[in-house]
Amino acid sequence: MKKTIEKENYLKTIYKFKEKNNKVTVTALSNFFKVSKSTVSNMLNKLVKMGFIDTMPYKPIELTSKGSKKAIEIISKHRLIELYLVKEMNFTVDEVHEIAEEMEHITNSKFFNRIREILGDEFVDPHGSIIPKSEY
Repeated sequence: MKKTIEKENYLKTIYKFKEKNNKVTVTALSNFFKVSKSTVSNMLNKLVKMGFIDTMPYKPIELTSKGSKKAIEIISKHRLIELYLVKEMNFTVDEVHEIAEEMEHITNSKFFNRIREILGDEFVDPHGSIIPKSEY
C-alpha cells in the first residue's frame, strides 16, 4: 500500500468500530472524522480499489482480509509504542496516545521488532488493550 496516514487511519477506525460491534457506515465515519460524507465516500472508493474494504449501498462497510491485516498491523504498532513509552521511557499513560498516533506510521519493521524484543512477552498496552500479533 502506498503509505498514506489518512488511508491507514480509515482502516484503523473501521477495525475499531467493528471491534466494538458498531456498524460502519459513511455517516458514522463522517461524524468520526468530522468531514463530509462525500470526502468519506471518496476515500472508501480508493480503499475498495486497493482491495482493503468491501462496500455496497445500504450495507455496512467491511474490511477484506487484506484490509483487516493492515488495520491490525497499525493498531499493533500504536499499542506497542504506547507500552514502550510508558515502560521504557517513563511517560505517563495520558501522554502516550498522541505520540503513538504519529509513530504508528513508521514503516521500518526493524524498529517495531526491536521494541517487541525489548518488551519481551508484554501483550497488553497501558490502557489494558491487547496488542495484536502482527508482521511489521
